[in-house]
Amino acid sequence: MSDREEVADPAMTASPTTLVTLRGSATTPRLPVAVPAGLLLASLPLLRPGTFGEYTALLGCGLALAAGVAAMLRREHAPARPVRAVSVFLALLVAAYVWVVLHSVWVDDLLRIRSQFQDFVLTIGSVVAAVLVISDPRARLALGRGFVVLLCAIGALWLVTVAWWAVAGVGTGQIAMVPVGTVGPQPVYFPFTISYSTSSVFGMDVPRLTGVGRESGWMAMFCAVGWFLSDAVGYRSRRVKVLLLAGLVGTLSTAGFGVFVVVLAIDVFLRPRGGIGLGGFLRQIAGLGAGLGAAWVALYAPVFGLQAKQTSNEASLDERSDATEEGLRAITQRPFGGQGNEKQAGINLISDIAVNGLPFVLLVTAALLLPLLFVRRPGSARGRAAPIALVVFATLLVSQPAAASTWVFVLVALALACDELTDAERAAPGALLPHRLQRWLGVPVDRSPSTRSLPSSSPPAPSEEEASS
Repeated sequence: MSDREEVADPAMTASPTTLVTLRGSATTPRLPVAVPAGLLLASLPLLRPGTFGEYTALLGCGLALAAGVAAMLRREHAPARPVRAVSVFLALLVAAYVWVVLHSVWVDDLLRIRSQFQDFVLTIGSVVAAVLVISDPRARLALGRGFVVLLCAIGALWLVTVAWWAVAGVGTGQIAMVPVGTVGPQPVYFPFTISYSTSSVFGMDVPRLTGVGRESGWMAMFCAVGWFLSDAVGYRSRRVKVLLLAGLVGTLSTAGFGVFVVVLAIDVFLRPRGGIGLGGFLRQIAGLGAGLGAAWVALYAPVFGLQAKQTSNEASLDERSDATEEGLRAITQRPFGGQGNEKQAGINLISDIAVNGLPFVLLVTAALLLPLLFVRRPGSARGRAAPIALVVFATLLVSQPAAASTWVFVLVALALACDELTDAERAAPGALLPHRLQRWLGVPVDRSPSTRSLPSSSPPAPSEEEASS
């Protein structure tokens, strides 16, 4: 990684492509893009709903804030390009968490007031720091690519563990124990697969992957987000999709699998593509059938379907159903929330009506969906923010809590920002990974000097010294 950045000197009008070198100083330190992007990515397993987030949220927030400071220090040499949709998202999210704090005061629960205020500081502080990082186009590209590569690596490690079990026996190869969520220390299997249980898939026991999530449902959501985000950051290789799908399958998450297949069907068949023609009409008609088929798969697919979950984990399903029903009753009985009575109260957005109230649910919903109207992506770009927002919203709606789920909101902000990358920025190679590996991931690598600069009318593409894979 170079400590220099080459930019066009505006004073040299006779030769607009003449390059000068900017160096850091004591007052304006020069930081490579890998610093803010790397610090923020390192906070993923440490912030909720990450693997260690229940114990290390303060440390994760510290890393996120350090990433935000690093992004600010880059501003002098790497001007920001803020995204209007991200600003709308952040404003609505702050409003939702302000409501939660005020609601705790209204409920008059001292322990809850302290907990909600801590969640406000950790969640909003970390998301604001992330917004500072992704304001830089190079940093958002580096962060998105790093996130996708991390998920691919986790999917590959799970495949190795499954193959190892097939040869050496189920449960062999345990190398460590780590704390996962609130369930305590859980085994880590060779080469590095974190799992809190095993499940039978067509007669073969496999580890249920938790990866960088505090439980499998979160990891499934991460993989579904990575599937759509990989296109937005220039990773178009089928190998990437295979490894992401392996990670999703490894979670054995019913809700995660159902959300993914439904959103994928909507994106492939029902996504607007401009113009009205017979082909588009037939595609959307087919999309209705595909949507119904995806819903059937989510309900009845072996191992992953809801019907299979009723057999393998009926207690968990019943608890979630009871909490959801309480939320539905709260719409008419106590729409401003209160104290949840069910065991898993607040487990999803619907059940959260009985806990944090309908205003919180509506504000979170608006934060996830309304900013899509403000995205200004290039006309030729295929928008990826919409399916990512749908994956996150559907996951929070039916199976996971929105409260204090910091990295979920970071991913939505990242998706909105990546949608506004230009084609040149999205296709630019990085310097952190070898060119051969980048081509393997689907990034076209052109070493010719002409690809290192753009006309002055276009936003600058990441240079090889600056971009990150």
